[in-house]
Amino acid sequence: MTIIPKKNVDADIHLDSENILSWGKQSISVEKVDFLEKQTSWTTDIVQYRKDDETCIQFFYENDLVEEVSCRLDLRSLSKEMLRKILDYTKEMDGMIFYKNKIYPPNMEEIIELMKRSNANKFCQNPRNYYEEISNK
Repeated sequence: MTIIPKKNVDADIHLDSENILSWGKQSISVEKVDFLEKQTSWTTDIVQYRKDDETCIQFFYENDLVEEVSCRLDLRSLSKEMLRKILDYTKEMDGMIFYKNKIYPPNMEEIIELMKRSNANKFCQNPRNYYEEISNK
């Protein structure tokens, strides 16, 4: 999922999915992600908190400005407290959640419902059934 600026959603224009993701020239406080451990990224254009195969947040920079914010939720180990911290941070930065071409508010109940319906959850619940289901499509 991607954390997008609420101002892009509130704009009276229709943005394509590439532009809706952009933080443009907005200032974002990456230091406030102190609830996750900062990691060394494979490139200087990405500031990463936690490993990318776990629950993590990545800030993608272009010309020293945050261009995009990505968030991965690892349902195998995600706690409600960690989800709350991520959603609180999203609210603090005046962001919204962009997932599968739809926009969601950083609301705990709504995001939990999204997670329940996700393919990741289907896999975590029963990997064998998940693979059988996708192989029959």
